[in-house]
Amino acid sequence: MRVIFLHDVERVGHEGEVADVADGYARNYLLPRGLAVKASKGALRELEERRSAIERRDQQKRERATSLAQDLAQKTVVVKATVGEGQRLHGQVTALQIAAAVMEQLEIEVDRRDIEIAEPIRLVGDYLISARIYKDVYAELPVSVVPDRLPKDDAEDEDIPEKLAAPAQADADAAEDTIEEEMSQTDSDTEAEPQVEQPATDDTIASEDEAEQAE
Repeated sequence: MRVIFLHDVERVGHEGEVADVADGYARNYLLPRGLAVKASKGALRELEERRSAIERRDQQKRERATSLAQDLAQKTVVVKATVGEGQRLHGQVTALQIAAAVMEQLEIEVDRRDIEIAEPIRLVGDYLISARIYKDVYAELPVSVVPDRLPKDDAEDEDIPEKLAAPAQADADAAEDTIEEEMSQTDSDTEAEPQVEQPATDDTIASEDEAEQAE
């Protein structure tokens, strides 16, 4: 079916364009939603009458897209990827990953199908990716691919302070236990010390004699 687009439909057609689409797609999607009308003679005449307004809106969209493309060129999108030996990725960075990073970091929606990756990205580094913003307006988007985690050697280096602190703490605990054991032994020796019998004095002997005479 030949239709006239009343609104922009991503990757299908833009406002004011006349194109042939599948009958089912037109009847079940475009026409019920008011996105297009059948390209009848009356509709084509009306289209020409509205042509200047359509072109004016198209120019405004193009200007906004150009401004957005300039802004994107000044930003860098970071994509994290799993890295193996030699900074080589496990697999490659996809357009879907870049589109998701753009949305998450810049809050700008870019269709993954509008992202063009000239060569497969399989290494960590900086890249310049082309993304279509509107019709023939493209943005050159800087993309930085970084490891999703630290290399093994760096991770081990971060653990060194903890590894060094562990033996020192163990030594301190051992010394504290030794001191406690010595103190405990000292207390035991004190408790176990025998009582020394005091020698008898003259006063003590006299008192004993008096006690016997009284009896």
